[in-house]
Amino acid sequence: MNDKIAQYVRETMKGYGVSDRKLERELILACRDEYEMRLADGAYEDEAFKAAVENIEEIAKSRIPRRNKFAFALGMGILALCISVLEMLASLLVARLDVYRASMPVCIAGIVVIIVLYVILKRGSYRWYDFLILGVMLASWIASTILLLPDFLFNYTPGSDHELNFVFPCLFESRIHRDLMGEGVWSTRYFFYPNFLVSLCIFLPALILFMRERIRLSPKDRR
Repeated sequence: MNDKIAQYVRETMKGYGVSDRKLERELILACRDEYEMRLADGAYEDEAFKAAVENIEEIAKSRIPRRNKFAFALGMGILALCISVLEMLASLLVARLDVYRASMPVCIAGIVVIIVLYVILKRGSYRWYDFLILGVMLASWIASTILLLPDFLFNYTPGSDHELNFVFPCLFESRIHRDLMGEGVWSTRYFFYPNFLVSLCIFLPALILFMRERIRLSPKDRR
């Protein structure tokens, strides 16, 4: 019966995601003492077992680790920042136009998939700021795509040339040359690139809120 008590305590704690070896040992010893006491008072084995473990589930529930409610927001902030930084780094290594022409539609599709999965998996535990962050990310990458759409669809003609240069941290320089403009004459336009600044504006507040919540949920605060 001692093994049955120990197994019950371990499985109950595991079922609620509680991993505290010290608490586990204390509960097993307490349950065994209660079991022996009930037997000594004349209870049957099954009755003594039920009485010994009747409070284990409530104790396990009270020790369920509380999750940081800003973890998802921080994860999205890190993801947005990484994507924007990788876009900028990749643009230094290969043709800038090719990088953004490929990355932006993929990012938009990826964010849409994340939103759909969030709606399906979270169900009743939605948080308004998670939707806000996902919406801002989606709007940022859509806006960047729309702003650069003329460059993505640039019509090359004989003798024409087109350059798209990134100006850190938030500008694109689009330079176009066509024969009809005369030899060596370029037209230059500048477009706002919001993704990097937007990702910073998501990441930094999310990091601060996550750390504050982590401190609040620390064991010292739960005593």
